[in-house]
Amino acid sequence: MIKSTRRRLVAGFMAVAAFAGVAACGGDDEGASGGEGKTIAVVSPYYSDQPATKEVVDAFKAAAEANGHTVTVVDTKGDLSAVNGEIQNAVSEKVDAIVLGMGDPQEFSAGLAAAVEAEIPVFGLDAGSADGVVANITSDNDFLGTTSAQALIDSMGEGKNVIVIHFDPFEPVRLRGAAARALFEEKGITIIEDIQGDPADSTGFAKTTVLDLLSKYAEGEVDGIWVAWDASALGAFQATVEAGRTEIEVVGVDGQDFARAEVAKGGNWVATVRQDWAGIANKALEVIEAYLTAGTEPEAVVVVPGELLTKDNA
Repeated sequence: MIKSTRRRLVAGFMAVAAFAGVAACGGDDEGASGGEGKTIAVVSPYYSDQPATKEVVDAFKAAAEANGHTVTVVDTKGDLSAVNGEIQNAVSEKVDAIVLGMGDPQEFSAGLAAAVEAEIPVFGLDAGSADGVVANITSDNDFLGTTSAQALIDSMGEGKNVIVIHFDPFEPVRLRGAAARALFEEKGITIIEDIQGDPADSTGFAKTTVLDLLSKYAEGEVDGIWVAWDASALGAFQATVEAGRTEIEVVGVDGQDFARAEVAKGGNWVATVRQDWAGIANKALEVIEAYLTAGTEPEAVVVVPGELLTKDNA
């Protein structure tokens, strides 16, 4: 279904491009290069809730506007069902492209169906893959999960006990969680608690949950906490400090400024893996522009590498 949808979209946009070329030959200089500004609607369920979401959406908007495009951003503030309606609103406004600012597109089938019907391409900005999404531009989540887990193992040693905080409904986080679990199993690490986090209250939920677990597990029974994103890693870290359990080492993923600051101190938040949000934003814009202006069809998933940050380079 995805390939046939893409073929229809490519044909539609190639027809538009051909018409623009005829108009240009008639003496209208605007659009003669095929690079006129487009209208792009960004719809995000997590823009105000997740620092990483805001960072990548803001970077994309700035880059797109610098290239002459008109970009609107709608934040549904954690309301996943509202994303469908906002996609449909963008379709009714006849935008040139729609971008999902994170969120699991499997939740947005009604909105995606409307976009497919209108032949408006949808792209994921660190979202997931689904019918109706032309391409998801994201980090290499296997790398993020494996590298962060290995950093924790390197710091605490093998044969230890860890707590895992993840969020499987969001595909990028699910993938990095699966990679971390696989490495822990391979290295003889025991996951004593596997907790589903709460993106709507990332820091608060993680802090409360870890404080409760530290009451359950005495010193020596927990060696590390692996967390799939920094906003929740912050809560886990705060819990270890508040409980006086800084023998427990913490790692996260995202490379947010607050995470880098703590990692640089050389305490028990030992590592984070930076996601290159500017790189993801720029790559997404490159993919979208190539698709809209030339019909260049991207891979279904386009990955941008990350970088391990420890006290030595944070």
